[in-house]
Amino acid sequence: MRAGPVELPGRVLLSPLCGVTDSPFRRIARRHGAAMVFCEMTSSDGLVRRNPKTFELLEYRPEERPIGAQLCGSDPQVMADAAKVCEDLGFDTLDLNYGCPVRKVIARDAGAAMLTDLDRLERVTSAVVNAVTIPVTAKIRIGWDQNSTNAPDVARTLERSGVKWVAVHARARSEKFAGHAHWEVIAEVKRSTALPVIGNGDVKEPEDAVRMVRETGCDGVMVGRGSFGNPWLFRRAQRLLDGEDPGPLPSPRERIETAIAHLHDLAARKGDYAAILMRKHVAWYVRGLYDNSTLCREVNHSETPAETEALLLRYLEKLESEPQPVDQGVAESGESERNGRGADAHGPSPAS
Repeated sequence: MRAGPVELPGRVLLSPLCGVTDSPFRRIARRHGAAMVFCEMTSSDGLVRRNPKTFELLEYRPEERPIGAQLCGSDPQVMADAAKVCEDLGFDTLDLNYGCPVRKVIARDAGAAMLTDLDRLERVTSAVVNAVTIPVTAKIRIGWDQNSTNAPDVARTLERSGVKWVAVHARARSEKFAGHAHWEVIAEVKRSTALPVIGNGDVKEPEDAVRMVRETGCDGVMVGRGSFGNPWLFRRAQRLLDGEDPGPLPSPRERIETAIAHLHDLAARKGDYAAILMRKHVAWYVRGLYDNSTLCREVNHSETPAETEALLLRYLEKLESEPQPVDQGVAESGESERNGRGADAHGPSPAS
């Protein structure tokens, strides 16, 4: 796959997700085969106003390349100015968020609200494309709600405006992350435009990626929530797309050791606050494993990375000595809920 001059080493990408896809998460995804990663959605207003916290969202390391920034906003000039900032920061590509369903974003006529005003969407997109030399892409939803699906029209507008690809999260704004993704709309978008189309939504297993490509004709697959606690999905999905065996599922030891490495990366950036940030990630890494609810309760009271690491190591010892069967794979969230713990209890739902 390509975005202009930027060539990707595969077809399975990490989706930008607020509160999740920070630099440590992205590095883990890249090490496990993600063809491209994106920073969290960033406010164009915050960049133009030089807000330090906004700039923190755009910190990245060379090993994360190819990497894209993702901008959100509704004013053509502000978006163009913010795009120039991202280009100056050295990003390989720039993605435009036309899909975020969060209320405070919608209230500023940004995110998925842009799907209801294609004239404005075209003005904003054209302004950004004309302001920078790096490739510009866009991520959309299928429409405002299921009664106003307009993703094919949006894709044609984006094509006229000069973007290099469109990623389609196959849910309406009104659905947020509920229900099932409407892959048939990805297929409609693919038929309606000459742009490369990346499918997004409900890819949780390597087989899902293959089925999405087969059913929709999409050129690439973007994985969001399916990668939580499961970075192995990227390489396994790419291998299956290449006609190879996807390889084994991660063992409990691999999962715990990856969680600890993730913790160390977070602690290097955030100090003791990493113990709090890591709570939701621990819940995802141990999904489906024996007695994971006990570990999660303990981790939720941990105040330092050292305490969290000790709890993880003790849990690993328990797993490897426990006579009861241990699930060797990355289980679905439903099993976590049957164990008395849902991921939502350990952190906010991500926005896309």
